[in-house]
Amino acid sequence: MTAHTTPEQLIPARPWGVGRLAPYPETAELPFTTVTIDPRTQTGVFLDHLGQVVEMGKHGTSSATATATATNLDSQPDQGHDQDSQQD
Repeated sequence: MTAHTTPEQLIPARPWGVGRLAPYPETAELPFTTVTIDPRTQTGVFLDHLGQVVEMGKHGTSSATATATATNLDSQPDQGHDQDSQQD
C-alpha cells in the first residue's frame, strides 16, 4: 500500500494457509478406555473396557545436560562448553 492507495483500490488476497487445509482423517477407536497411574513406576497404564492392560508400544527416553564455563572475570575468550546425553 502506497501513500496514494485508497481502500477501494486494494484487492482482497486469499490467505496462503487456506490452500493447505484438508479434512481431518478418519478417526479410529483407541484400544483403551481408561488411563491410570502406576504408583510404583509413576507411568501411565492403559486399560481396555474389561480392565485388562493394553500394551501401547515401546519408546525410548533421553536426557541431556550442558554447562558453560568461564575462567576469567570478564567472560571473554576463555570459555568452555560441556555436553552429554543418555538414551535408552
